[in-house]
Amino acid sequence: MIVLDEVSVWLPGRGTVVNNVSLSLPTGTVTCLVGRRGAGTTMVLRLLAGQLPAGARVRGRAFIDEVDVMDLGPDHLAEMTHIVDTDLLTWADLRDSDPVEAGPWIRRPLDTWPLDVRARLATSLVSPDVARGHNYILVDHPTCGLNGSQRNSLTARLRALADHGATVLWADHDLDAVWSGADRIVEMSAGSVVSDSPAGTWIPRGLPLPVGRALVSLAGVEGSAISADTIPSVFPDLPRPHHNHAHRAGPVMTVIGCHDLGLEGPDLVIHDRETLAIVRAEDLAGATGLEPPREAQDSVRPESVASRLLGALPRPGRCLSSASLRPSQDLHQVAGTTELASRRRRDLSRGERAWLRIHGHLTTPEPLLLAHADHDLDPIERSRVSQSLFDEPAGLRIVTTRDVEFLVRAAHRVIVIDGHRVITDRSPLALGLAPLTRVGTFTGSRHHMTLGDVITSLDLMAGRTS
Repeated sequence: MIVLDEVSVWLPGRGTVVNNVSLSLPTGTVTCLVGRRGAGTTMVLRLLAGQLPAGARVRGRAFIDEVDVMDLGPDHLAEMTHIVDTDLLTWADLRDSDPVEAGPWIRRPLDTWPLDVRARLATSLVSPDVARGHNYILVDHPTCGLNGSQRNSLTARLRALADHGATVLWADHDLDAVWSGADRIVEMSAGSVVSDSPAGTWIPRGLPLPVGRALVSLAGVEGSAISADTIPSVFPDLPRPHHNHAHRAGPVMTVIGCHDLGLEGPDLVIHDRETLAIVRAEDLAGATGLEPPREAQDSVRPESVASRLLGALPRPGRCLSSASLRPSQDLHQVAGTTELASRRRRDLSRGERAWLRIHGHLTTPEPLLLAHADHDLDPIERSRVSQSLFDEPAGLRIVTTRDVEFLVRAAHRVIVIDGHRVITDRSPLALGLAPLTRVGTFTGSRHHMTLGDVITSLDLMAGRTS
């Protein structure tokens, strides 16, 4: 059992990041910590794993099996807890993980590997074989960089570990995965707990309502999380929404041959003001407008294609990556404080790094490449970025993502690659991605619908039957 008794954590240059938190986590349960960027969820996990940054000060007491965490050395904690965190991966983890496409980066430090590769490496460590002997599983934002099927597999693994008697503490920004996979949701804000309730009855204080939770409320089923396959019977035959997703792109910028990108396929017409996504076919498995992907062992990565495309443009572009951050300049724009502006890049939190690489750049007219554009953004930031990319791109935006929800909301066109071929270049709606979105998954609708569309459709149906 894990018990936190009025725990606070202070970090140099950041101040109090966990503030007077008290929790009791029984065995055999999955508890999820959620919150905005800087809420303190990651630091709670790091405290329990003995992985707090240098200079951290802790007040209060944290117990694992009635033993104070501060009395346990790192080796003893490592025997009791199993932490899964892309920032804490080691070369030893490669021996226990599932095979990943590590070839091109095998001689580079792990923290420079692509975000999605590190995410798959980390989540493959969530398994009974790797976690054997550990009664406490700590998982930090594991769904970032995963596609839909990988996320479903992860939540099933976490549930299996809890069913075998482990205590699972999980921090994440994917609120629908949390709502459907956790027993209990603890919402944090500015280091403090602001809400603590069973997942089925959780009402966010400072976060959006999960789509599944909202649909359950619309269906009049309260008090428990219900599986996705039971909701379609509550919302049968929803009519097609009457809204226009068309986007007026800028003038043609250039025509680029696929051979210039190391691919087979037709020439690509690139416009001046549009958001263009490049994805693998395997990440869109289940799309109604796309043929099933063939097996390709040497499939080219979307990020490599996106980088070549950026370099082939006649107008110079810029790649926004966390590796290029300049904390002394960029942090001051975000935080407006001398303390944060003076921090080193390695002292930034994951959320700060994610927001920094995008903040202030989306309004520039130069072409931009945003690899893993949604990675580690909190739910509100992800919504703002996707809306900005779709509604008002100031120039060409090239994005890669594994999240279909973000793809549908942010991109005007999607280039789909299978192996070394471009198999289609169409809008997200023409690709038939609606069934893969959260509303589509829960309602069974084959039309792209938002929660607002569902409410409007239900009102129309009620009007016809009244």
